[in-house]
Amino acid sequence: MSKTFPCEYSSIFYTDATRNARKKAKNRLFSYSPVSYTHLRAHETAEDTLDCSLGVNPYGFPPVVKEAFADFDPERFYHYPHSDAPQRAIVDYWVDYAFIEPENIVLTDGSVSALYLLCNILAKKGAEVVGFLPTFTDMVEYSRMMAMRYVGIPARREENWRMEVSDLVDAISGDTSLVYIDRPNNPTGQTLSLADISRVLDRCEELGVYAIVDEAYGDFLPREESAVTLGPKYKNIIIVRTFSKGFGLAGLRAGYIITGQELIRYISKVSNPYMMSELSRELAAAALSDRTYADSHGPDFVAMKRSLRGVCGKELTMAETDDRVPICLLQHRNPRADLQELLMAEGVLPCSGGEFEPLDRSSVRLRVPRAEELDKLLRAVEKVNNG
Repeated sequence: MSKTFPCEYSSIFYTDATRNARKKAKNRLFSYSPVSYTHLRAHETAEDTLDCSLGVNPYGFPPVVKEAFADFDPERFYHYPHSDAPQRAIVDYWVDYAFIEPENIVLTDGSVSALYLLCNILAKKGAEVVGFLPTFTDMVEYSRMMAMRYVGIPARREENWRMEVSDLVDAISGDTSLVYIDRPNNPTGQTLSLADISRVLDRCEELGVYAIVDEAYGDFLPREESAVTLGPKYKNIIIVRTFSKGFGLAGLRAGYIITGQELIRYISKVSNPYMMSELSRELAAAALSDRTYADSHGPDFVAMKRSLRGVCGKELTMAETDDRVPICLLQHRNPRADLQELLMAEGVLPCSGGEFEPLDRSSVRLRVPRAEELDKLLRAVEKVNNG
């Protein structure tokens, strides 16, 4: 492509908080109780429970990662991590879709760290963050902890939890400081089109607002569908990606931010320069060398989610979703039902919808398993569906 990610950003950077604001922030931190499914563990479930709770790739990581691990020289642990292998691999990974330079990239310890870092930079007391609900819980909670106001735009429950981009665009105003979109959405798995994302970005540019497009689940989709391809056109887009989902490397703690070079310079001033260990950098770079792995299981996910939808319909419904993405939202018709408990009784562990505002325990986020484990999941869901 002929254009690079732009270097010019509107100046919406915030100065240091006052002493009184810092004191209040400290008090909020001490009294803060995290609400996040990322703290959940499956250690209390039966040994033969099918774990469908966390949104990792059920097929694991690319074989090339194991090869890179075997070849890794442990002597490199002696030094601080300085390898630029991930930046070079990221540039190469996107070369056919967007012109990215290493100066457009910041490495992070997964996408959660990226979001925390961005909130720390862009936060000011009372700043308004606009985004859909339900969405990634940690972004909602952390922005509030940083004294920002999260304006949640509810998905249309009457339309099967469909997210209407017009509702989001209409909510972006002169009071908005930041827009957040997770794409594909967590917990529903639905994906806004690039045309819809462009509508949001057009509105953000009109008002001088940054937009974070969190593509934690984006690797399950073809690269040409990524918001990374929009970067050269828009100066206000910040893209967050991780190796935890499509590349099956959640334990590696590796991710990255792609945005314009001016904002990258600000981020670099406050970011830990040693994010991602030397080993993580080497293995992440190796994972990116496999151009087809992350989205290669899409046909399996499509088939499994269609089968799953086929055993719903009586007591359970599946929310709007992109079948290529392995997560989905199931909703029980009885608002008093605890769907997580019902499925756990049948040997399946999902993530409770109660972890996602404004959902409750009558819903669950479920990640489909490997194809060979599907029958157990279908039997459990079918039994709960039939009451």
